[in-house]
Amino acid sequence: MKNLTALAAAATMAFAFSAPAVADDHVAKSPEVVETNAKGQATKVRIEGKVYDVCMKNDQDGCINPRAAGLKWGNRPLSYWPGKPASEM
Repeated sequence: MKNLTALAAAATMAFAFSAPAVADDHVAKSPEVVETNAKGQATKVRIEGKVYDVCMKNDQDGCINPRAAGLKWGNRPLSYWPGKPASEM
């Protein structure tokens, strides 16, 4: 019985100490706006020392989604799978 209690305590401790390492990856980014357009929307942001172009309506390649950059506008990720992949339609 002592072995089972010790094993349960060790498993709990291992989980308790490993959980924060996983959570650190999901920390919200705080962007620094480097450049804006005529409407005042950020077109370039600096995150962790690197500058990224922000995706706009006419510029979709080689850029970061505004919400992924920590801005409060842009497309939101779906919380569900909408159906079949395009390759099966």
